Amino acid sequence: MIFLLSLNLDSLIKEIENEGTTISFIFYDLKNDSIIAYYFPNRRLPPASIQKVITTFTALKVFKRNFSFKTYFFKYKDELYIFPNGDPLLKDSDLNVISKKIYELGYRKFSKLYYDDSYFTKSKYPKGWFWDELDESYAPPIRPLVLNEGIFTLTYKSAPKHNFNNLYVKIVKSNISKYEIINDTIVVYGDFNRISSLTFPQNEPEQFFLWSFKNALYRNGIIVDSVAGFKQLPDDAILIYTYESKPLDSILKYMNLVSSNLIAEMILRSIGAWIYSKGDWENSIKALKNILYLEGVDTNFIMFDGSGLSRYNLISPMTFIQIYKSAYKDKEFFRNFLNVLVEPGEGTLKNRLKELKGRLKAKTGTLRNTVSLTGVIDEKIAFCIIIYGFNNNAQKYRNIIDSLVLMLGAGLEPASPVGQ
Repeated sequence: MIFLLSLNLDSLIKEIENEGTTISFIFYDLKNDSIIAYYFPNRRLPPASIQKVITTFTALKVFKRNFSFKTYFFKYKDELYIFPNGDPLLKDSDLNVISKKIYELGYRKFSKLYYDDSYFTKSKYPKGWFWDELDESYAPPIRPLVLNEGIFTLTYKSAPKHNFNNLYVKIVKSNISKYEIINDTIVVYGDFNRISSLTFPQNEPEQFFLWSFKNALYRNGIIVDSVAGFKQLPDDAILIYTYESKPLDSILKYMNLVSSNLIAEMILRSIGAWIYSKGDWENSIKALKNILYLEGVDTNFIMFDGSGLSRYNLISPMTFIQIYKSAYKDKEFFRNFLNVLVEPGEGTLKNRLKELKGRLKAKTGTLRNTVSLTGVIDEKIAFCIIIYGFNNNAQKYRNIIDSLVLMLGAGLEPASPVGQ
């Protein structure tokens, strides 16, 4: 399936594919319900982070834009329980707010601090996340109780104070960078100097949360004798406080701006928990596909996570066009949907497609050997481009994508020759 606008573009495509690289794209006029240009748009390829557009669309259909995630705090006898609901953006400052509220309710001491994370199943990672990436900050464990987006970054400035927000820090000189949490102390191993910073995923996010919360409670006048870990919430526990997240649309906007994998996965698992009362990836993807099917989207694609980090995902550009077509039917929903995508000059589009500032809402994608971009221009021209299988500089192929968007989507001449 090939329909191009010029012989020059045809030559470019042939050059790309003669390198052993695969390209697939489509540009679609939503207003006139017609194709502008396409090249094998039904090819299923790894979408990378543009998959977050699918998660974004489905979340807005399931939860609505003003939905908030809730974290519940229960009292049972003299014990304090946390029952998380999948808030992906809880921070240390939130723990201080929560601690002050519990103090204002008259509580001064608890014997033990527990969490019940049964809102999600116990699995931490979706299928297809490579083992050698699990020590990277962009691939933290996905659990319903998480603090500071599942990572912590330690700078030299904070190290001499021997504290990290609500936890203590101990530095150990080492040739290998790693960390471990021992009670309320982060033991950091590494070569740490004035210009360095160390960033780690929280391997045990629940423990990180509990110890941080225990210390936040103490600083606000509430003593907890011990951090006890997981325990199922007793049926007759008493709810004493509920903390609500920011509204969903602001969370989705932030997710797409920074391309947060953790937020995308927590939202996907929350979809499964909301619909099937079971927040695992299988039920979550089943729920997502059911929503898409009802919206007229062909769900004959392969999906294993909500962020696009899984190497097992295979989705075609046509799927994204079908999503935009569905969204376009409801003008208010369509505007809300586009508003949580990214504009040129911000986030992952900070230095790209500045010619389309104020006209383009989009999402970028990057994996090893994959670059992609999808979005809408002038609220009517939808597009999706995926380039896969190259073995050299990804920037060359980003430039090609940007040139295609300018020419086919906006009718503009690129600033430099295509692909340069």
